[in-house]
Amino acid sequence: MSLKRFDYRIKDNRKKNTIIASIAIITLVIVGIKLYNSYAKFEVQTDSYEAFRGEAKYFKPVNAASYITSLKTNGDTSLEYDDTEDNNLRYVGANPKNYVLFNNELWRIIGVMNNVDGGSVSGDDATRVKLIRDESLGKIAWDRKCLAGDNSCGTSISTSVVSYNSNWETASIKNLLNTAYLNRTTSNTYNYINDSWQYADYSSNGLNVTSRNLVEEATYYLGGYSYTSSDSNYILTATASAWYSTIERGSAVYSGNPSSWTGVVALMYLSDYGFATAGGTTTNRSACMAKALYYWYDTAGSDCRSNDWLFNNSLHQWTITPRADDSSGAAFVNRDGSVDGGSTRNAYGLRPVLYLKSTTKIMSGQGTRNNPYVLGA
Repeated sequence: MSLKRFDYRIKDNRKKNTIIASIAIITLVIVGIKLYNSYAKFEVQTDSYEAFRGEAKYFKPVNAASYITSLKTNGDTSLEYDDTEDNNLRYVGANPKNYVLFNNELWRIIGVMNNVDGGSVSGDDATRVKLIRDESLGKIAWDRKCLAGDNSCGTSISTSVVSYNSNWETASIKNLLNTAYLNRTTSNTYNYINDSWQYADYSSNGLNVTSRNLVEEATYYLGGYSYTSSDSNYILTATASAWYSTIERGSAVYSGNPSSWTGVVALMYLSDYGFATAGGTTTNRSACMAKALYYWYDTAGSDCRSNDWLFNNSLHQWTITPRADDSSGAAFVNRDGSVDGGSTRNAYGLRPVLYLKSTTKIMSGQGTRNNPYVLGA
């Protein structure tokens, strides 16, 4: 574009006005271009869909925990505080907008957790966002080791052939998640997966470098449940709050088992499942919170389980919580909506859980399945 030399001695008011208007328009165009270029464009291609072509194409990066908390402050009804001693903020309902694109696949936000102990790496208690993988990695035994060290054990459950126990620190599922899965490689030991012994190949869907840089270790609590009715950790009477405060963070463990573990990748708690319900018209959230999770399978529990995004009616899902009065039991979410304990040798659904660094940001997205949040450092 070329501009003619201005004759500043022009006396005609109409010409003066034309010049002034032209300069104003050119200035506005330049400012507009600068503002447009000041925003980062986030357009992420995945194998199954293109994300971020909607309203949130331009999004100022913001701390993830702070942003989610602000949604609650501004009236988002899919977020509820759990009223525990840590007062965590959790996503509730059948399908809240808590999807994130993490590790180039869909994960979901359990909530904003307070007082998370980061162990020796991140030190003092912090507020951090907790994630769970949207889909299971398959049906995998909590702890089942072939004593021959190979795949010759078949379906045998004889203790002379296989070993299994309720110690999370030595559990095969813990080792698998924090070695092969964490490092995006193939396991060097056989694992009981989908009812057969095999090496677990996570070379294509384990955590990639970008994802590993967004997470760090945290302390997970390993207090256990009991089937003894006189115990405070009795599984048949435990509500979501009781699982959180009395059982998971309690001191009841099987002899020799630890009461906590610090690491990166783990499993959900039963309290995560319980607190994720929004309740319904017949049984509201308050009533669900007062109902033992063991009985969520019944008619009164229908509103609790069907309005809980962690519920899966086609899959038993393992949790991290071991049994305290038996050497080989762990808790799981039943596909009928109840919770129960099962032998650690069983192969149930595995959905990895982890904590983001407290500094992690949301870069773009709206939290929906088709337009999930994108995370960044």
